[in-house]
Amino acid sequence: MTRRTDTGLWGDLVLTPGTVSATAAAADGFDDVAGLLTAPGVRRVVVTGNGAQWHVALALWLAWLHVPDPPVELLAVPGGLVARGRFPWRDGDRLLALSSSGEFRDVIEAIDAGAPRPIAAITANAGSTIGRAAEARALVAVETLRARTHTQGYAGALIAGLGVLARMSGDSGLRAATEGAGDRMAPLIARADAREAITGRPHAGVCVGTGPAWPAALHTALCLREVAILPIDGYETREGATTGRFSTVPGDLAVTVAGPRPDPLLDEAGGILAEGGAEVVAIAGDPDADARLAPAMALPEAIAMSIDLALLAGLDPDAPAWAGAYDRTSRGT
Repeated sequence: MTRRTDTGLWGDLVLTPGTVSATAAAADGFDDVAGLLTAPGVRRVVVTGNGAQWHVALALWLAWLHVPDPPVELLAVPGGLVARGRFPWRDGDRLLALSSSGEFRDVIEAIDAGAPRPIAAITANAGSTIGRAAEARALVAVETLRARTHTQGYAGALIAGLGVLARMSGDSGLRAATEGAGDRMAPLIARADAREAITGRPHAGVCVGTGPAWPAALHTALCLREVAILPIDGYETREGATTGRFSTVPGDLAVTVAGPRPDPLLDEAGGILAEGGAEVVAIAGDPDADARLAPAMALPEAIAMSIDLALLAGLDPDAPAWAGAYDRTSRGT
């Protein structure tokens, strides 16, 4: 029987703390991107991506909301809103494109359709279409990619993005948090490995999180969908306690993703979802980490849970059936 630790996805995850640390230590292009996005005349940064990278974009927007005197506005939009010239660009806009492969079709279409230059990117592939098109690029370290689900690319993009924001805002605390993120992730992988596997496969489910843990909840839901092929939705905590409860029935799964501080709203949401019959599973993250690191801190338990539920159904966590169809619609030609 295949075990969690036998999968390529788990192997990718185990390497993630090291690649996150390498990304932060190299800070390759971080100053260049920060300088481009705060150059004279820049008024708004539009940050975009797809899937995991869209969740990173949301995390960057949420982090930027707490900058006391931001030098520019920052707006996160999904990749489809910038594709084929759909986005209403303004004078003073700059595009920050997030794509681990550097080949995401919607961003390439935005560039080809006249997104304002110069363009900045965060990518693991400097020689990609997006990497070559960008005038400034922050590089993410990825050692291997044995599975289709991103681990190193996702966590690395978050750390690179937060590192860029730290330089844009002069936030030394955020910069220090990104530099220590890899060290904080390593024990969380060991904890996730020791976690007892879920023994029953749910019908469906919801994932909820507050503030910076909201993108973590969205990404946990994405992992459960793409690895375990389960109909899982991600919600902000209050949306999960209201809208999310409508679909919760016995046999469902409810995942609560905690930030670093006590969260009475999250506790309330867990209770409400349990009342509907869901099995509530908590992802604790690292209570001592900077709140803005929550998406990376939740990743180990999200991946462990996704692999376990995939294996319960006899699925291959490393080679999902959707891969070919996804490539046809997502990749640039």
